[in-house]
Amino acid sequence: YCTRQTEKLHYVRQGKNTCLNISEGTLVALLAARKDKILQLKTELDQEVDDSVLNSTLVAYASDQAHSSVEKAGLIALVKIRFLPADEKLSLRGETLKQAIQEDRRRGLVPFMLCSTLGTTGVCAFDKLSELGPICEEEGLWLHVDAAYAGSAYFCPELRWSLEGIEFAESFVFNPSKWMMVHFDCTAFWVKNKHKLQQTFSVDPVYLRHENSRAATDFMHWQIPLSRRFRSLKLWFVMRSFGLKNLQAHVRHGIEMAKLLESHIRSDPNFEVPAERHLGLVVFCLKVCKHDTKQERCAKRKCIFCMRQHARWLITGEMHERPNHTLVKGSSNTA
Repeated sequence: YCTRQTEKLHYVRQGKNTCLNISEGTLVALLAARKDKILQLKTELDQEVDDSVLNSTLVAYASDQAHSSVEKAGLIALVKIRFLPADEKLSLRGETLKQAIQEDRRRGLVPFMLCSTLGTTGVCAFDKLSELGPICEEEGLWLHVDAAYAGSAYFCPELRWSLEGIEFAESFVFNPSKWMMVHFDCTAFWVKNKHKLQQTFSVDPVYLRHENSRAATDFMHWQIPLSRRFRSLKLWFVMRSFGLKNLQAHVRHGIEMAKLLESHIRSDPNFEVPAERHLGLVVFCLKVCKHDTKQERCAKRKCIFCMRQHARWLITGEMHERPNHTLVKGSSNTA
């Protein structure tokens, strides 16, 4: 599966890693991108400049539909994050990124990273990698791809349409615990050049050295913590127990269930679907009319309450300043 998932990300220095969660993966990618850019800037300058000074000039980008972990990573790393407006399909496009980069360069800032999303939390929208990737390569930006939910769908060849442009990515992360039947917590993280992680996180105190320090792959140099649980084992057990065909069937069944739910919602006059359904995620909201009586509004709210009691993944959000609800088919036990 790893070979199929990263068929466009095969490089000599490539690394694969399992980490705590998507939030940690985003932070690790941002820290690695920041370190790489600071080292580049230092080689271009004729004078010694402190890292903190260079860090204050950096700016990263993400869609306004990106997960909150991107904003949190910026807060931790003291890096400016600029959230760019998505298009009418809630996808980040290349022209928007290009314009933001030009504006920030004129302001004296140094763009260094884009965190793109394949399958956003709110509506499962997909940023346009085929447009964003070439711009990142041209402008020297680290392209990080967050496919937390949608990543498991790439088991199925017919669902890989959104991966066009993935060859430009420096890092890619997804959550097997969301749709792959792996128990929380387990996140798969790929990086194009593992040395860029190692130059960010390597430490070498005497008490951590051993006779195989230089010969063995030591993941403490790839991440924030020194030690780690053996999360790969439970991932391997799922893959070994179910196999590729059964995992594909699980994903396809989830999508068919989402289509069925969508058809029921569309047939109910009390609800509407404000965003296009993607994969196993359905966005819906109440049609609240200003002429509704108090009893009618209470009845509609009660309907949502009942759905919350029976759904495993029901997320409340907001779209175009209107409250909406998202039902995600992820668990095999979701009815």
